[in-house]
Amino acid sequence: MSREIAPDPIRNASAEDVRHMLDHAREGDLTLLDVRMEPEYVEFHLPGATLLPLPDLPDKLGAIDRSLPVVVYCRSGGRSAAAAKLLAGAGFPDIVNMLGGAMAWQGTAAIGSPDAGMTLLRGDESAAQILRTALGMEAALGGFYKILAKDADDAETTAVFERLAGFEERHLHYVHTLYRKATGDETDLSALLAGASPSLEGGLPGDAFLAQLGGAPASAQEAFELASSVEAQALDLYSRLSKKTEDAEAASLYATLAQEEKAHLRAVSNLMRKTLTP
Repeated sequence: MSREIAPDPIRNASAEDVRHMLDHAREGDLTLLDVRMEPEYVEFHLPGATLLPLPDLPDKLGAIDRSLPVVVYCRSGGRSAAAAKLLAGAGFPDIVNMLGGAMAWQGTAAIGSPDAGMTLLRGDESAAQILRTALGMEAALGGFYKILAKDADDAETTAVFERLAGFEERHLHYVHTLYRKATGDETDLSALLAGASPSLEGGLPGDAFLAQLGGAPASAQEAFELASSVEAQALDLYSRLSKKTEDAEAASLYATLAQEEKAHLRAVSNLMRKTLTP
C-alpha cells in the first residue's frame, strides 16, 4: 500500500513573480520576510518587509503567522533558501522563496532601519492623529514637487514635477475625506496643516530622498525615480505600522493608507511608462 506524498510547502518564484504577488495582495494577506542583516536592510528592502535575520529565525518562529503565506528573500537567494527549509521543517504550510534575492529585484525599494519614520508615527496613535500626520506628509510632498518643478532645468522635468504635484493635491483631499469620515471634524484643511511636519511621505525629509538619488533630478527619468522612491517609502511605513499596532481600528486605517500608496506607486509607474516610452 503506497503512502500519499505530502506536497512540498516551498515554492520558488522569480523576483517578477513576487512583484506580481505583492502588487495584487492586500495588507495582511501574506508575510514578507527579509532574512538579511540589519545593515543590508537599512540600505535597501522591499516595501513592507519584516526584518528577521536568518541567525535569529529559529528563535522567532512563534512570531510568524502560520496561517499566511510567507515570502522570504535575502541578497542573492542563498539565505532565503535556507530560511525556507527551516520554515518548512517547522511545519509552515505555504512558503515562497524569491530566487535571486534583492540583486534580482529591479524596481522601487525602501531605505532605512526597521523603525524608519517612526518618529512621526509610532503605531499607538488615534485615527485622528494618524490622518493628521498623513495629511502633513502629503502636503509636504506636494510642496516639495512644486519647488523641484520651479528649479528644474528643462521643460520636460518641470512638467513631470507639476504632474506629480497634481497627484499629491488630489491625494491630499482624499486623505482629508478619510479624516472627516473617521473623526467627524469639519476643520478646514489649511487649519489642519498648520504646524505640520516638513517630512515627506514615509517620514523622511526631502534631503534624504535627494541624497539617495545623488542630487536634484536632472531629467524626467530621475524625477520619476525620485517619486517612485517616495511612494515606496510611504508604502513601507504604513505596512510596518499596520503590523506593529495592536489597535484593530488603527491597523485597518494603516492598511487602507498602505493600499492607497501601493495604487499611487503603480500610477507613478504607469505615468513614467507613458511619458518615457518613445
